[in-house]
Amino acid sequence: MLPEVIKGIAAIALTLILCGVQKYLSTRKAWQLGVVVPLLSAVAMGALYVVKQVALSAEFVIPCAVLLVLELLMWADGRHQRRKEELLRMKIKDIG
Repeated sequence: MLPEVIKGIAAIALTLILCGVQKYLSTRKAWQLGVVVPLLSAVAMGALYVVKQVALSAEFVIPCAVLLVLELLMWADGRHQRRKEELLRMKIKDIG
C-alpha cells in the first residue's frame, strides 16, 4: 500500500515540476527554450517504446499524445503571455 502511495506522490510531484519548468521556459525571450520539455517527453516516450518494448496500443499512445498536446499548448500560452508583456512594456514606454 505504501509504495503505491509514494509512486502516486512522486508522479504528482514530477508532473508539477515539469509544468513549472515548461511554463518558465516558454516565457523566456528565446522561444526555442519552450520546446525543450516536449522534446524530452517525446524522447522518453520513444525510449519506453524501444527499450521496454511497449505495444503501440491506445493505452500507450493516447496518454502520450495528450501529454505532448498539453505541453505544446502550454508553450503557445507562454509565448502569448510573453508577447502581451512586451506590448505592455512598449505602451508604458510610449506613454512615459
